[in-house]
Amino acid sequence: MLEENLKKYFNFNEFRSGQREVVEAIVGGRDTVALMPTGGGKSLCYQLPAVMLPGLTVIISPLIALMKDQVDALVVRGIPATFLNSSIDAVEVARRVTDIKSGKTKILYIAPERLAAPSFQRLFSEFKISFLAVDEAHCVSQWGHDFRPDYLHIKKHIDALPTRPIVAAFTATATPEVKADIITRLGLAAPTVFTRGFDRPNLKFFVQKNIKPKERYLETLRIIKNLAGSGIVYTLSRKEAETLADFLNKNSLTATAYHAGLPSDKRSRIQEDFMENRFKVIVATVAFGMGVDKADVRFVIHVGMPGSLEGYYQEAGRAGRDGEEAYCILLHSKKDTNTHNFFLRGDRKLIMDQGKSWEEAGEILEIKYQKLEKMLAYVADAKCRRRMILKYFDDPEYAKEKQNCRGCDVCLRWKKKTETDTMESDFSQHAARRQLIGATIKETVRLHAEGYRPLQIAKMRSLGASTIMGHLIDWYVSGGEVNMEQLISPVEEEKIVEVIKRVRTQRLKLLKEELPEEISYEKIRLVLAKMKRGDIFE
Repeated sequence: MLEENLKKYFNFNEFRSGQREVVEAIVGGRDTVALMPTGGGKSLCYQLPAVMLPGLTVIISPLIALMKDQVDALVVRGIPATFLNSSIDAVEVARRVTDIKSGKTKILYIAPERLAAPSFQRLFSEFKISFLAVDEAHCVSQWGHDFRPDYLHIKKHIDALPTRPIVAAFTATATPEVKADIITRLGLAAPTVFTRGFDRPNLKFFVQKNIKPKERYLETLRIIKNLAGSGIVYTLSRKEAETLADFLNKNSLTATAYHAGLPSDKRSRIQEDFMENRFKVIVATVAFGMGVDKADVRFVIHVGMPGSLEGYYQEAGRAGRDGEEAYCILLHSKKDTNTHNFFLRGDRKLIMDQGKSWEEAGEILEIKYQKLEKMLAYVADAKCRRRMILKYFDDPEYAKEKQNCRGCDVCLRWKKKTETDTMESDFSQHAARRQLIGATIKETVRLHAEGYRPLQIAKMRSLGASTIMGHLIDWYVSGGEVNMEQLISPVEEEKIVEVIKRVRTQRLKLLKEELPEEISYEKIRLVLAKMKRGDIFE
């Protein structure tokens, strides 16, 4: 039954490791806590029960951008879903609420901040909710790295509902004490707790410590120029995000800053451009949750050490969610510790403003200082990075992990060579080479063969439409077959062929300059591939 619904609604033939057990518990009516790493497929663990259970499912998430991405993907699959957050106006909110009350909506995403509004509290109690999922549940715990006071209201709203729904909490970064806090603060009733292994074998972890701040920019530039694909660079402040993005642009990389200080419409445009690979790099502050649901991030670089391993692993884990090889690189400077100590000194007032006593604030700060010490140990100790992460999260697989993970700088005995050495020469001798046609391309081809159009596949797979086109072109170039009618029109093909003959070149940039704006690089590549295969007769 579960597999039938998995195929029917999500077009997957089988569950990933650990997913089935979580779905079974929720559908069986059990409160649930699921600790799963970023990229582990936790969204399906609340979306599949949502379509199987009667009534409305509410998903509480702090990431506005992620809401839109997930709702778009659900709608493409024919699942009626919507969201309510600050990005939509009052008229649109009223229309969506009408659909919710009438039963037209199956899944509703809301931000925790909305629960604080008295008008919404009354409305919330009128919804017929059968299942409530709390994403990023570590935000409810003051022992966690990303505490948000609005999460403390969730239990009160659950208790106020006429009928208590099934409640499930999901997080990618919970230590044992945070897990216990989640259960208590959400009022979970004898929950089933699942801990899926935190290990991500496709991620390669590298640390460079004690780099001078000015040299760190040059090292960031060197790394990015020699890694394929797009990625995220995290900094410790908005100012540095802006400065570093400007530096990268001046050195011929397409980069932009992304932080909470930007207007919401600009953040939305940046997210869309990043999804479509119009930027190679997003430079973001670690204080701002990057809710961009992009599966093919090939690298995450931290220009500045995070304040905890929870924060680091959540941010680094945004790399390689498609299962392909990706790099997580931490560039540490001695000044990072001073920066975090400054932040922590300011935290005492914030904590006390939330109603805590001096002693309680001291206890919370002591935990944060301990977390900072663990983060410093991760940077400084010459131990396997992967094993340190698994041990920190109390992962049961830690005891089984080999002493040499063959996927971090310590185990690979990696040393930076010279300024002119590329990341390929640095790392590829230790890492397995990716096959030309990997699993991620084959999954795109499978969906394409089932009749889904490139834009639909992009939304379903959390990838850009240009990336999906690239997958299908690579498949075609390797000898596979594609539905050309979905990829390019006869008129567009004719225009491209005419320009190729006239300018007598196959250089993409020169051809693009001679063609209408709406004809993309991917379509030009496709025509060149057809000519090479002999599928276009001159």
